[in-house]
Amino acid sequence: MKRLHAVTGVVRALQYGVNGLSIPFFFLLVGSTGLEAALGMDFGGSVIDLLFVVAPLFGLLGAGYGVATYLRFEYELTEDTFDFAAGVVGRTEREIPLRRIQNVDISQNLWHRLLGVAVVRIETAGGGGTEAELSVVSLGEANRLQREIRERRDSSRRATEAEPAAAETDEEAPAEDAPTGSSTADGAATTGDSGVLEPLFTITPVELAVLSITRFRPGAIVLVIIGLPVLPELAGEFLLAAADPFGGPETMDLPGATADELLVLAVVSLPLVLVSSYLVSGVLSAVGYYGFQLARSGTDLVYERGLLQRYSGSIPSDKIQTVTLRESLPMRLLGYAALDVETAGYAGQRAEQGSQSAIPVAERSRVVELARDLGEFSDPDFERPPKRARRRYGVRYGLVVAGLLAVLYGASTVVAGFTLWYLPAVLFLLVPPAAHLKWANRGYHVGDHTVVVRTGFWRRRTQVVPYYRLQTVIRQASVFQRRLALASLVVDTASSSTLVRATPTAFDIDAGTAATLQRTLRDRLHLELQGRERRGS
Repeated sequence: MKRLHAVTGVVRALQYGVNGLSIPFFFLLVGSTGLEAALGMDFGGSVIDLLFVVAPLFGLLGAGYGVATYLRFEYELTEDTFDFAAGVVGRTEREIPLRRIQNVDISQNLWHRLLGVAVVRIETAGGGGTEAELSVVSLGEANRLQREIRERRDSSRRATEAEPAAAETDEEAPAEDAPTGSSTADGAATTGDSGVLEPLFTITPVELAVLSITRFRPGAIVLVIIGLPVLPELAGEFLLAAADPFGGPETMDLPGATADELLVLAVVSLPLVLVSSYLVSGVLSAVGYYGFQLARSGTDLVYERGLLQRYSGSIPSDKIQTVTLRESLPMRLLGYAALDVETAGYAGQRAEQGSQSAIPVAERSRVVELARDLGEFSDPDFERPPKRARRRYGVRYGLVVAGLLAVLYGASTVVAGFTLWYLPAVLFLLVPPAAHLKWANRGYHVGDHTVVVRTGFWRRRTQVVPYYRLQTVIRQASVFQRRLALASLVVDTASSSTLVRATPTAFDIDAGTAATLQRTLRDRLHLELQGRERRGS
C-alpha cells in the first residue's frame, strides 16, 4: 500500500506540534491564576520555569503524533476497489467499490501548486459526504488515481452490461460459432475510450469577461461589508459626499443624526454596496473559472478550472438527472447563457457542487448545441400560466409595499424627526410590470421524451427532465392558489434539492391542467421505461 506525500508528514508534525505547545500554556497559565485566586498564594516564577520544561515535551509529543498519523495512513487501488486505512489509536479500514465512485475531485491551492501536490477527494453515489480524502499526494499521483479509477470503473460497467447480452448470444448461437473479439471492440467503441479526452468546450478571454460581468455572487456582499471597517475614513467620506445632495448627515456621528438623515444615508449606501459587491464578484468569477475546460472521457465529462486554486473533476453522464439552461438578465441582453447539470446521489456538499457547471458561460446557440450533445435537450415554446396568476402576483407585490409603508408609518409616530415614511410608495409604480415579467417568464412544455419548466426574470432557469429520470410528480396548492383554481406541479428527480438548486416546478398552472399533467407524466414515465428496456439501455 502507498502513503501520502512526505509534505503531509511535515505539515502534520508542525500542526500537531503547535497544538501540543498550546496545551501546557493554557493549563499552567490559566490554571495557576485560578489556583492563586482560590488559595491566596503566589506561585511567582515557578510556573514560567515549569512551562519552559513541559511545553517542549508536549510539542514533541504532538509532532510525534502528527508523524504517526502520516505513517499510519495507507491507500491502494485494486482492480475492483479503492482501499485505505487510517488511525493511530483507533484503526479504520475501508474498501470503496469502484462502481460506486462517482467523482474523483482534485484541488490545489496556491501552496499546493508551488509544491507540486494536490488534495484528492473521492465521492460516491448516495454518500453523505466525501468518502475518502488524500491530503496530500503528488500531482502526478493524483492524476493517475483519477484516470485509473475512471478507466477501471468504466471497464467494470461495460463488463457487467455485456454479461446478459453474452448469455443471450450463447443460448441462441451455435456452439461452433466462437467469438472473434470484434464484438468487444465494438462495445468499447460505442461507449468511448475512457483514456482519450475529447475536448468539448474551452472558455475564451471574451467569455471569461462576459462571465465576470453577468454573474453575481451573493457572498461578495459579505466580503464588502467585512472590508468596510478596513478603510473606515475613506468609506465614510465617500458615503457622506454621496448622501449630502439628498439631505444626508454632515458627519459620521450617527447617534447625533436625525432619522431622516439616517434613512437617506441607508438609501444611498445600498446601491454603493451593491456596485462594490458586483465588482468583487466579477473578480472572484474570473479567478475561479480561469482556464475552464470541459472534455469527454468515456462516459464522463471532465472539467478543469481555476487560477490561484485549481480544481478538476468529472461529471458522470449516466448519472445526469436534470439539465438546466441558466440565463440572467445581463446574459440574455448579450446573447449568452450557462449550462448546469445535476447528478444523482452526489455527495459533494461544497459550494456550487449541488449544481455543477458544464459551461459557465458561452453564446446561447453554443450552449444549446452542447446540451443536445449531452442528451435529450429541447428548447421549445412554453405554455404560460393563466392570466389570473399574473393578477395574483400583482396583489402579492402590492401587499408587500403596503406592509412596508404601514411599518414605516408606525415608526414615524414614535421616532422623532422621521418624516420620510412615504418614500417607498413609489414602489407601487413597479408592481404591474414586476407582476407581468414574473408571469411572462414562467411556463412549461411536455415533449415527446422530456418535460421542460421555466421560471425567473432576473435569473431565468430552463430545466429539462427526461421522463425516465422522474422520481415523483407532486401536485400542490396553497390556500391562496386554491381560491384561484391554481396549482404547482413539482417534477422531482434523484438529485436532491439544495439551497443553490430549486426542484423543477411548473408554478401556478390551472388546477385541472395540473391534475391531467400529473397523470400524463406518470404514463409517459412507464412508456419510456418500457421502451428503454426493449432497446436494452
